[in-house]
Amino acid sequence: MTGQDKRVLKHYTKSEISAVAEILRRWDPINVQPGTVGPANEYDSYAPHIVSMLKGGCTVEDLAAHLEHLATETMRIGPSSNRSRAHSLKFATEIVDQLQRSPGDAR
Repeated sequence: MTGQDKRVLKHYTKSEISAVAEILRRWDPINVQPGTVGPANEYDSYAPHIVSMLKGGCTVEDLAAHLEHLATETMRIGPSSNRSRAHSLKFATEIVDQLQRSPGDAR
């Protein structure tokens, strides 16, 4: 891989991470309204791992389960109407669709 190839890949990866972070802000399982009530980057730290999961072949179902795990285990929140299975699937699908459209996607 040439230096130029590496720069292009880095650019696309950053773009994918940014796109996922934007979707996660709308996912908002703890209802902090990133950028309004809570910090704008409230969920951004989860985006790189999600991009990596998808590059590794993660399915929509796998990603929805991961989002639910983040909410219940990592954030330690109880049941919430904002965090239903349908809610997780909706955002998992949106994330997968976004990355499939990404020019840097090697799949």
